[in-house]
Amino acid sequence: MSGHYVPNPPTDQPYVPSPVERKCFLFGLDSEAEMIARSNSAPWMEPTGPEAYLEPKELSPLGDHPLDGVWEDQAGPAMADYLSARQVQWTLLHPVRLGIVDQGSPLPFVMVGVSPNTLSAEDGLGIAVYCRSILEGRGIQDIHVILYESRYQPLASMYKPALTSNAVHQVREPFSTSLGIPISYAKTPYYEGTGGFFFLDSAKPGKLFLLTARHVLFHPDHEKNDVYKFRGNSGDAKRNVLLMGTAAFQRYRDAIQTAVDGQQLIIDHQERRVEDAGALEDEEEADAELRDAEAVIEKAKADMEAFKKLLADVVRDCFDGPDGGFTEDFAVVEVDPRMISKANFIANAIDVGSVAADQLTRWMHPHPANPNAFKYPGNRLHTFFGTVPDGKMWKPDARSKDQDDDPVITVMKNGNATGFTVSQLSTIRAFVRHYFEGKPGATSKEVVVLSRSSKSGPFSAKGDSGSVVVSGKKEVCGVLTGGHGTDVCDITLVTSINWLVKRLAFYGIHANIFPTKDDI
Repeated sequence: MSGHYVPNPPTDQPYVPSPVERKCFLFGLDSEAEMIARSNSAPWMEPTGPEAYLEPKELSPLGDHPLDGVWEDQAGPAMADYLSARQVQWTLLHPVRLGIVDQGSPLPFVMVGVSPNTLSAEDGLGIAVYCRSILEGRGIQDIHVILYESRYQPLASMYKPALTSNAVHQVREPFSTSLGIPISYAKTPYYEGTGGFFFLDSAKPGKLFLLTARHVLFHPDHEKNDVYKFRGNSGDAKRNVLLMGTAAFQRYRDAIQTAVDGQQLIIDHQERRVEDAGALEDEEEADAELRDAEAVIEKAKADMEAFKKLLADVVRDCFDGPDGGFTEDFAVVEVDPRMISKANFIANAIDVGSVAADQLTRWMHPHPANPNAFKYPGNRLHTFFGTVPDGKMWKPDARSKDQDDDPVITVMKNGNATGFTVSQLSTIRAFVRHYFEGKPGATSKEVVVLSRSSKSGPFSAKGDSGSVVVSGKKEVCGVLTGGHGTDVCDITLVTSINWLVKRLAFYGIHANIFPTKDDI
């Protein structure tokens, strides 16, 4: 183990990790993140022997901990100020638990994200130890600090949802009014995101609006985060918003064509069954085989015509664009009434039909003792009607537990990039610092979503920004604004719905975020 600086025998002092440890310590995270340094002294040893393998690690919520009382007002800001004073290009401060998959008692850490290739392990060690002293100075003795490479990633006529009995229901879903609508600014169709949720403004009766993340429509590398207001003939110029950018449109159109081709393959196979039935000696068996094959052919032909009609109907249409320390990253879009009306509007709902009822119910209730608050909807539409208070995000109902027996809120979203996913809210907010053209910007606080398990994959990816995040109890948590990792996100960032509603009111928008078709 050349270059490995672990004392032998180990002392009780933190040490500079070897290149092998840096690469392997966080093995198991979706981003394959590389550690820089850590404040704890427990030695890491490279597995050896004929059956040597790395034990994968996973992140989980911190849970109820004394850090809750000092993190946002004391420890977190002090740590952010120290890192900035040391000119560390930090991107994330987030308390979590880190442990080996399927083993109990994961240890608590503050994960400090740092822009890749900007900090050495030697310098990182001293910084990690000092950050830990900030925690100790506030009475937190059991939490250590890990510095690792991570960057912030902005994750940037319609139909009424079809009944499950309709063959086109899954491929038509992206073109329907259920939530998860893929959108883009008309001038940058290559930069896509997701429409969050619909709402009404009492000052503008009859008009429907859509909330999304601001950077979906204002590219963060090209436009500064200045307030944009379109007010008819005054204010800023109108910006048109497309239903689907270039990649999303091509992807969903290809999916429909694949469905058409699949039905043709079924028809071809069944026609061969009809031919073979004629050669059967048993007349009763031949008749049964013939009737069954012809029934399948009839259904496949009807389904194929439905897919072909959907493919012909799909067109590129567009909408008309109109303090709690969270990122002010939201945009309001006025919806073209030709696209959504009483005829096809279903209220704010997520289509959960891509996951079977038994599997989704298990995901939403990872602990067998949990009260069964989530009910798989008969029409597949998980319609939300409430919001999760900020206090409950940090202090979940003690009766709802995760697989590690800790209180948790399980959430879902439907995004343009990763589709329908389920994960868990972290019980403590993260400090995030964004960069514009390589220069550090303001620090903000964000709600965090962690992967459900080491095998579930990331909750989000680029293209999911703007998606609404909803609990199993049909309550809104917030709008997805970004993620943290390297090329893949281990952590998803969400802006609280309660803060968003207050900011909309600040701009004179009195939002009813639970509209019905009777309100349009």
